[in-house]
Amino acid sequence: ADNSVANVAQVAEAQGQPEKHEITNAASVLKKIQDLNRLESAAFHIDTIIKTEKEGNWYALWQDSQKGIFTARGSVTAGLDLNRLTAANVKIVDDTTVIINLPPVEIFSVHLDKIDVYDIRTGAFNLYQADLNVLGEVQYHAKQQILRQACADGIIKHAAERSRIQIEQLFALMPVKVSVYTPAALPPCTVGRSK
Repeated sequence: ADNSVANVAQVAEAQGQPEKHEITNAASVLKKIQDLNRLESAAFHIDTIIKTEKEGNWYALWQDSQKGIFTARGSVTAGLDLNRLTAANVKIVDDTTVIINLPPVEIFSVHLDKIDVYDIRTGAFNLYQADLNVLGEVQYHAKQQILRQACADGIIKHAAERSRIQIEQLFALMPVKVSVYTPAALPPCTVGRSK
């Protein structure tokens, strides 16, 4: 195998083509990472229950009151917006060591996959038709509950650790040692700007 590599180098020199060497600098490291654009490093899938209650009016003898129980299934995705990475985040110590300081991870999206009506009742005798406008409110509260649960389960911490590992693996075959660091303080667990 060593012989064939030497032959390729000799043929390249004979044809007047210099050998190609990959030069490691901050711009090449940054370009390799930014080509990914966005690194989704964690996705939590969550089921939740939402209860709704609307009081009735006295002139309808409270028969227009409404109670509902809904189940919702959704997912929360978190990771790195790699476009936020700049040359200031990449430091080349010497020809054998590169240090990358990643930007904070963020929540990319909260997505509802499915909402099921478990039970909905109007008044004591279920005489009035259910107010379907409540579904918009249920969707909003379901997303909020799913996000709160993902935050409580540590999605931000998990996404930061997975992002660090995935960026390290991106450079695993390079002939230099790449050390990747995440911010010490975790960012707030809210939907980020790049939704």
